[in-house]
Amino acid sequence: MLTHMNRKLMKIHSSRRSSQTRAAALAVDYWKKLNDHQAAKSPQYKGLLQALQAIHPGSLLLLRSPSDESWLGQLAKRGQLFSKSRIKAFRGAPNQCHQNASCVWIMEQGLIGTGFAYVAPSSRSPGWWHQHSWGLNYSTKTPLVIETTHEFEDYYGVELDNEECKCFVLQNVLPMLATVIDKVRAS
Repeated sequence: MLTHMNRKLMKIHSSRRSSQTRAAALAVDYWKKLNDHQAAKSPQYKGLLQALQAIHPGSLLLLRSPSDESWLGQLAKRGQLFSKSRIKAFRGAPNQCHQNASCVWIMEQGLIGTGFAYVAPSSRSPGWWHQHSWGLNYSTKTPLVIETTHEFEDYYGVELDNEECKCFVLQNVLPMLATVIDKVRAS
């Protein structure tokens, strides 16, 4: 009886794993096709994809459209790889990297870096780049990445100057202010 149950459970577990593997393969296929399609339409998208894949060949860029990245033009001109060996943790809100990076600048802890962070390959993924922002501390010769969510494999982006930081903060913090004001009024 126990052996029969074990076989049944193993079959269910194997079926779930197989479904997850199929779903992951579909997602990878979707992003590969989307990357090819967008690269054919946009020279800036193509340039960014080529730069990122030069760092991690075969990696995917999780960017649906060139219009989804407001700094795409600057990434094409000034994008650079930031040292993953020089990282400082700065506790920020989960999944709020743009707002957290804005806080780093507002608190005068550093400038802002924005672009893409790389998640290493797994059994289901070839590795992928997704939009991300971080702080940059220049207290040493080589900038220190100030990570506010969790550490990534690599960081590729642009270092924003003080004027660009102001614009970035306005883009990413102002939309939150209405919520903050409502919460303050409610308490």
